Amino acid sequence: MTSTTFEHVDTLCAHCGQPVPSDRDDVYCCRGCRSVASLLSTSGLQRFYQLRGDRGVPVPEAPSVENERLWLTPLADAAAASDAPTRLELEVSGMHCSACVWLVEELFERRGTGAVCVNPALGRVSVTIDRAFPLADWVADIESFGYRVGPAREGGLDADTEEADGLLVRTGITMVLAGNGMMLAAAMHFGLAEGNVHAVARHVSFACAVLALMIGGPVFARGAFEGLRRRTLHLDVPIVLGLGLAFVGSTWAYLAGRPANYVDTLTVFVALMLLGRWLKTRVLARNRRELLRDPGLEHLVSRRVTDGVPTLVPCVDLRPDDVLLVGTAEVVPMRAVLLDEQASFSFDWIDGESAPRRLVRGDEVPSGAVLVGREAVRLRATERFASSQVWSLVRGSGKADDDGRKLAGIPANFGGYYVAFVLVAAAVSFASGQLRAGGSLELGLELATAALVVTCPCAFGIAVPLAYEVVQASLRKLGVFVRRTALFDRALAVRELVFDKTGTLTTGRLRLADEATLAALDAADRDRLYQLVARSTHPKSRAVESALSERYGARLREDVEVRELPGRGLEAEIDGHAVRVGSPGFAGAPAGTTADVVFSVDGVVLAALDTVEELRAETRRELARLARMGLTLHIASGDRQARCDALAAGLGFEDGHVHGDLSPDDKQALVESLGADRVMMLGDGLNDAHALATAACSGTPTVDRPFTASRCDFHFVTPGLEPVTQILHASRRLSQVVRTNLVLAVVYNLVAVALCIAGIMKPWLAALFMPASSLATLTYTVLALRGGDRRWTS
Repeated sequence: MTSTTFEHVDTLCAHCGQPVPSDRDDVYCCRGCRSVASLLSTSGLQRFYQLRGDRGVPVPEAPSVENERLWLTPLADAAAASDAPTRLELEVSGMHCSACVWLVEELFERRGTGAVCVNPALGRVSVTIDRAFPLADWVADIESFGYRVGPAREGGLDADTEEADGLLVRTGITMVLAGNGMMLAAAMHFGLAEGNVHAVARHVSFACAVLALMIGGPVFARGAFEGLRRRTLHLDVPIVLGLGLAFVGSTWAYLAGRPANYVDTLTVFVALMLLGRWLKTRVLARNRRELLRDPGLEHLVSRRVTDGVPTLVPCVDLRPDDVLLVGTAEVVPMRAVLLDEQASFSFDWIDGESAPRRLVRGDEVPSGAVLVGREAVRLRATERFASSQVWSLVRGSGKADDDGRKLAGIPANFGGYYVAFVLVAAAVSFASGQLRAGGSLELGLELATAALVVTCPCAFGIAVPLAYEVVQASLRKLGVFVRRTALFDRALAVRELVFDKTGTLTTGRLRLADEATLAALDAADRDRLYQLVARSTHPKSRAVESALSERYGARLREDVEVRELPGRGLEAEIDGHAVRVGSPGFAGAPAGTTADVVFSVDGVVLAALDTVEELRAETRRELARLARMGLTLHIASGDRQARCDALAAGLGFEDGHVHGDLSPDDKQALVESLGADRVMMLGDGLNDAHALATAACSGTPTVDRPFTASRCDFHFVTPGLEPVTQILHASRRLSQVVRTNLVLAVVYNLVAVALCIAGIMKPWLAALFMPASSLATLTYTVLALRGGDRRWTS
């Protein structure tokens, strides 16, 4: 088993405080952090850092094109048409602290008047605005700082929040009951043995136990029933068994007029078990709220053109021959035919191909393609949405949530062994009591009750949930969000790692292969080149724009008008010169020029540029680290095999482990052939959906659209692939801690049961034993897992 330690890192991001990759030449870990830091500075919002503190979370990189906001159109139109103030509920993902709240409120106040209320715990923002408020501009402001905004789902709180809130209320009530019950029990243990006060204390203490069991018991009873229904015995079964039998024994003693000595301990146990369950649920609910909620396919909308007027309608209502209007960065919901002259579409979301394709009138546009360009285009649908590739890839591709059925590193049949141990301990204690008192039923029941109370799995009810919370909280600080705690157990069996290419191993963006050509241009020509490429959403234009803005600080001019010719390039007249950038033929390059992008002024070629896919930060280092851990690495992509091979060269992938030209079903088949229960799959597109659902563990770096991330075990916003290593190391460390807690629990239970059989265990001793064992395991858990602000590393 690989040991886990912590490693200090000296170079930290000036925005989020996370480690800066070695291939960065600035003080930021990624472009997202650099962009947001610049915005905060230029907008006069530096107070954000004072409110936030030293550490933050990395900012997801902006997508190559703007996110579509079709959901916002009807809300903005309704607000603009209303004479009365309009109240809206929005979801905002990525809020972590008071600084985020301040920033959202400050951006609201800068845009106009009204009222805004931010709830970062729920990721909700409530606004009251008038018809003049620029709602779309304010949403764009928020998203420019790395947050994601979406409509609030109807129906109130989500299931995770309701469960966490419900557990918190139950925990609070049982804690009050436990405090009062222990106070009264302490008086009876230390001498209050008769009189009216004793009678009142006895009745109230028993009432506290009854109420605590009524409030907390159903939580564990449901878990035990679900486990038994699935023919598995997880830890809710011995908890329910111990609580039930111990309560029956104590109730019999109470009704018989004898001291119900263990009701106070039962009350405390219920409260502690609920506390542990709430700890486990709390962080998981927060992680799941980091994403905008997946609205479901039935809520996906598109613009249908009727009599020349576009109207938003649910995609499920679209029919063949309907005319659709698709805007920049919007997804084509179903297979259609292009009606306009020409347009470029990105297919990376559906087949992983990194380069956009230019289509002309009459060409078929596949379902799931994303429009690349600044002007909307018209399409004619040729199929129903329910028959589309988008529908088939997303519908039913989620993974069953089996959280809580098995702990990391603990055998699946552990619950059954524990149940058997509890029953044997109670039976032996009962027999011992009868032998000691000549067949006395009373002493036998008292010792059996004591055994049932002291053997309840406190360590696993409190310390293990705390361990999960500490690990998940540490990962959150590193920009890794676990959505299913079963991930930690399944990750222990991972031996094969399968990566999608575009958007996973790469950032999904292009970069210049050699920026020296830009350096050879004079400042005036670099400025002219920037004025063109900055006004285009084409991936190659954005690669040039990124290099110019980051290295030379180029800025847009308002006096330039650029004409874009789809599939050819851009042209404009700047400072009296005819400037072109685009394909070699369009820019006037000699025949045979193979460069991706050619820049010319007055017909003279000044620069020929090649673009390559941009690897994620530290990709080589992380892949080498994963290989040293004994994992086998694979690429599974829908992009062409030649491109996959070119990217994989030098990354450490073995022969035969780079797979291109794969369909979604091919990817799923590859995962199954490797042994799905030992595969971790990382992907970001619709074409990865089936493979992600099939693999034992799944993760994604994408947060722009919830379709993929909401179906994965974890997602991350860090610029590199280090989260994969962190998840694997955290799982192994968590397993070590849980196994050690198991050893501590076994030792404790053997000693406690021995005292019960010997007749030494008394109520006051049980009241000390149970919290003492819990305190010991909690202390060990915190010391073993706490890393402060240091990183999980090998």
